[in-house]
Amino acid sequence: MGSFRVEWRPRESLARHVDCVWAERSSRDEPLLPDAAVELVWSGTGLFVRGADTRPHAVGSFPERTFVVVRFRPGAGAGVLGLHGTELADARVGVSALWGCGEMERLESRLAACTSAAQAAELLEDIVAARVSEPPDPAVEAVVAALRSPAARVAALADRIGVSERQLRRRCTAALGYGPKTLGCILRFQRFRAMAAARTGVGLAELAAEAGYADQPHLTRECVRFAGRTPGMLLARR
Repeated sequence: MGSFRVEWRPRESLARHVDCVWAERSSRDEPLLPDAAVELVWSGTGLFVRGADTRPHAVGSFPERTFVVVRFRPGAGAGVLGLHGTELADARVGVSALWGCGEMERLESRLAACTSAAQAAELLEDIVAARVSEPPDPAVEAVVAALRSPAARVAALADRIGVSERQLRRRCTAALGYGPKTLGCILRFQRFRAMAAARTGVGLAELAAEAGYADQPHLTRECVRFAGRTPGMLLARR
């Protein structure tokens, strides 16, 4: 079987918690970069959680495996998975540590019996649906929505949402693994990447301003922080 990637919208009942479900088989050997997402991952041999990254993570190439993944909306995975607070940040946790060895063996056996990526994706959605007991924190949802705009300023969010700065930081950390300032930096970095992909040929200074950076050196510092490379190196490698 050759390389492929396919993505599905989540079932309607999970739409507030889940951004998408995707499957991929690839020989690429690229690091994972911070994107504010938490994922439940079936690797073909094991079921684990990828926490919300704050730095690039090297990953190996497994062209013989199909990975099937539930990607949660930012802040919406903690309550479903049972992984909270700073333990979410940069985590790679097997489900045995979260749900017990017996449950891990039962779920992995069912996933291993699936005959297609689509069947495994449907089963992963079933697993998530069985663990959804309450909606995501509305304050965190409001922060995520606000910080998707280049004009948003973290310092003004607490008053806008109607909570104290300390409470907002605590609630964001519980749901994301880090506070709103780090979230804002990561979403801005992803905004830059999306703009650069959509607008080839535009200079870095212009992209930096439109993405919400103070200037091009600010963009460079955060690219090095989140990707381990300068913006030019990052785009050239892509």
